Amino acid sequence: MKKIALVFAAGLILGGCSLAPQRSGAEIMSNPPAKVYIDGKEAGMTPYRNNNLKPGEMQLKLVTSDGSEWQKQIRLENYSDTVVDWEMGDQQSGYILTLERLGGQKSGLLVNAAPNSAAVAIDGEMKGFSPLKIEDVQEGDKQITISYPGYQSQTIFAKGVAGYQLVAEVILAPETPTVTTTPTPTPTEELNQNYVTIKTTETGWLRVRDAAAASGKEIARVNPGEKYVLLEENNGWSKIKVNATISGWVSSAYVTKAGQ
Repeated sequence: MKKIALVFAAGLILGGCSLAPQRSGAEIMSNPPAKVYIDGKEAGMTPYRNNNLKPGEMQLKLVTSDGSEWQKQIRLENYSDTVVDWEMGDQQSGYILTLERLGGQKSGLLVNAAPNSAAVAIDGEMKGFSPLKIEDVQEGDKQITISYPGYQSQTIFAKGVAGYQLVAEVILAPETPTVTTTPTPTPTEELNQNYVTIKTTETGWLRVRDAAAASGKEIARVNPGEKYVLLEENNGWSKIKVNATISGWVSSAYVTKAGQ
């Protein structure tokens, strides 16, 4: 499965010259939303943005409403932004992006990933395995994909900036086991139930969640062409009966109702 970093964003641009002297910026995102603590003090909720932080070491902690926590010592660079995007929960994953000033006009890239030896591709072209340092990736928008067998890949949209090295620290989460489903509606159900058919998807499957929201937990996967009982609809989401024990929500954009 490919996890797109910055799930609802088209891209990410890191700027290095817009902040006041001796100031750093931080942009912190999480799924689900979490309280942000900086050096032990509550600072707000994700998504969180602050352009007036002091350069140097910062202790960052995120705490969700259900008590899930993640913390990390992060170094803030002067005149540049640090970006954190973290997936909370049992299988935590995410990335930290930092811009470090270089000598000269080249735009560099350093990727550290867990698991180690993860594959790194830029704009679809394989570049090597983590830890990976590239001294010149050229300026402009880049699509950086980090992948490892059996783990969810991360795709990060960033911008190469002259005179800076983009440092990406990435943690990949193990793939979620697939729940095998066999839809077998009875003749009685055919007469009394509405149905949906799963459309073709980019991944070859569709995620079933426990809530009608993108932040809902994955509880199963269904495949294009399969037909399921439609239980209810809610604001762009359709609740389906996956099997005798599992019911959940899928995006209505990826289903076709019977008769449509």
